[in-house]
This record gives sequence, structure tokens and C-alpha cells, in this order.
Amino acid sequence: MYTQCEDINCRSVVPVQDTPANRITYGSCVVTNKELTPYMSANKTGTYNSIYGYYKHCFYNSIPIPNYLMALTVGQLAYQSIGTTTGVITEPSQLAAAAAELSDLQSYLDTAEAYIQSPYIWGNYTIVIMPPSFPMGGMENPLLTFASPTIIVGDKS
Repeated sequence: MYTQCEDINCRSVVPVQDTPANRITYGSCVVTNKELTPYMSANKTGTYNSIYGYYKHCFYNSIPIPNYLMALTVGQLAYQSIGTTTGVITEPSQLAAAAAELSDLQSYLDTAEAYIQSPYIWGNYTIVIMPPSFPMGGMENPLLTFASPTIIVGDKS
């Protein structure tokens, strides 16, 4: 599952006045079975045992954002760090190729931070490579940027 809150679609996910002028902080908990893993455009605050073998994954974003930057993905997903503050999320079968393709991501982030003379305020920058069956464009969200699987071509281009 992937959310697409751009441009005013966030109101289909949560009851909000969906306008870019509205800046919010938010917290959320997502309950899944053991086969599914959620990620959000918020920092994970914990994972807890729930009832009947389910897990409760909780998130919190303390930096005010426009509603359309809220993002959630849930699935049989795997995460791999590709730098001190960068990583990639995708289906396990695609993880090695995605990590190799994006292996320069940390140097790009370091260069951007040096240029603007400020650290990336969100902490970790992660790219979600969507499955080949869902080759929708992309969406830049705090902590979680959705990208089309068509960017994984094997030559880092």
C-alpha cells in the first residue's frame, strides 16, 4: 500500500483541512501482521506486540509540514542503509539492485548539506522504490521519498 496525498488527496487518508497553508505535526500507529512492515514520513518511535500476533508500529513527526507531505507505505518491504543518514526501502527481491543503484546517495546528501550550510533537518533520508507493478512517478516526502522502479537501471544514471 502506498499513499499519494499530493495535491489535495490527504483528506482521503485522514480528516484534515487539506491545503498547503495548513502546517501540521502528526503521530500515527499502524497495526500489521508479522509479514508486513510500515514506513511513514515520520520517525518511528517504537514497535509493540499487539493482540493475536499483530504488531503496532508507532511514528511521530515533530516538524510542521503541509498535509500533502504525509506518507505511508506498508508491504513486504525491506530497508537497507546506504550511508550514515541515507537508505533505501523496497521489496526484498529488489533490495540489492536498488541499494547498488543508489549507493552514491549519501555523497549527494552531504554535498547538498555543505552547499546550503545546514544539515538535513529530518535526520535520515530514505527512498522507497515502488514495485514494478506500480510504476507511478514519484513523490518527495520528509524521511520517505517514493520513486518509480524505472530509476533502477543498473548504471547509476
